[in-house]
Amino acid sequence: MRRLWMSLVLLAAGAAIVAAALPGTWGYLLAAIVAGVGFFQFGRCHHQGPLGLLPPTTQADGSTVPARWFCDACGRTWPASFEHGHPPIRRFQGYDPTKAVNAAKRADDLARRQRALALKRAGLETPRPKLNLDAAEVVEIRRFAK
Repeated sequence: MRRLWMSLVLLAAGAAIVAAALPGTWGYLLAAIVAGVGFFQFGRCHHQGPLGLLPPTTQADGSTVPARWFCDACGRTWPASFEHGHPPIRRFQGYDPTKAVNAAKRADDLARRQRALALKRAGLETPRPKLNLDAAEVVEIRRFAK
């Protein structure tokens, strides 16, 4: 806002100098033209300050508003047109029945593991049966270094 007022003061001074330099009606007419062009040039915002990007939103009536730029100095908004790249290329389409069997096995395995983890977290883990091994059945394993 301060920039606008300084520009208007300089514009008024320039118009006064033009009016003083040219006597008669032509001087005032030229000063009015200079003032009009100056008001047009200095009165508009050049959006040099910080700009904000407003996200796309949905209004109360259900219509969508695209992303917009917002000028903090003048409060004006305008559409933010971003260049979009190429759309994704769909390499796989349709349904492949050969993959359904493996997907069902994976889903069942995942469900069993999740159920076992949930039981373990709850402290309800099913105890494993204890093996009664006689001493004669125990085989000692020795490892030899190579």
